[in-house]
Amino acid sequence: MIPNLTTTTLPDVILQFASHLNSKGRKESTIKRYCYDLEECFRYFKKVNENLSTLQVQSFNEYFYYLTSERKYNEKTMHRIYVVLNQFYKFLQSNNSSIENIIPFTNYLAGPSRALSTDDFITEEEEKKLLSIVQSTAELSEKQLKARPFLMDRNEIMIRLMLYYGLTLKELIDLQMRDINFALNELVVHSKEGTKRTIILLKEDRMLLYKYFVTIPEPVRPHYHSNHPLFVAFDYNRMTFHWVYDNDSPKALTEIAFQKMLRLEVKRAGLRKGLCSQHLRNTFIFRKIQEGLLVEEIQQLVGLKTSVSLKRYYQFFQENKKE
Repeated sequence: MIPNLTTTTLPDVILQFASHLNSKGRKESTIKRYCYDLEECFRYFKKVNENLSTLQVQSFNEYFYYLTSERKYNEKTMHRIYVVLNQFYKFLQSNNSSIENIIPFTNYLAGPSRALSTDDFITEEEEKKLLSIVQSTAELSEKQLKARPFLMDRNEIMIRLMLYYGLTLKELIDLQMRDINFALNELVVHSKEGTKRTIILLKEDRMLLYKYFVTIPEPVRPHYHSNHPLFVAFDYNRMTFHWVYDNDSPKALTEIAFQKMLRLEVKRAGLRKGLCSQHLRNTFIFRKIQEGLLVEEIQQLVGLKTSVSLKRYYQFFQENKKE
């Protein structure tokens, strides 16, 4: 079995991957290129002090951003690196079930150079089914059924924050208790650029968020006005929310855990495979364009420093608007 990635095991794992590619009939030059791309990638993570065995979606998002902004890699090179990493993690996953291929969940495919299509958005029918299934107990295991009362409201409000307020997955996961003001219906969202914006929650969403909050048993409930995570991981063994005693704090839900949750809900709802958090944010942006909001207004709503990323949304809108 392939071991978990560490700086010690990495060279051997890459060699095993190279052997796998050779068995598939890949050219020697291609294998060398793949190995070089992998070594460069993990050298970067070592430089920024990332633990190779706990890399998150955001880790690769930041790596792709580094390659395009700092190294000035073109679209063709970026596509090659994406394919290399995807193939590498598929190989790891097929040989070690504890390793998940998170590359398809990165935002590389949503890069500014790729035109959008209808597949990049969630339809009103899909939205209705998704939100309905979150509050349903259909097709759940016995253990999942026991945990469901704790998780229904948490899962629904997370989906709603992305779909109706345009949060990214990282922004969602990074929310802390000090960011929420239940009395004023306000939520402060911090973007990856270091900026922050305040969104006003609809009454029903604020109530749903509060309902989730009080569902957490008081001994493990995050504290008001603290840096405790707003969205807490669930411990299925103890059937309660996870508390880290070493830190005296709840354990934050991870990006991977959210993606797993969303995949389960998508599957239960009978929706197309591949629907992810980016579809929810895409849909929010597109609907704001349909509503006639100005570019600057949308830019502010979704926490973008520039409007460049919005160009492809407007292009899609122009190509698909009804006469």
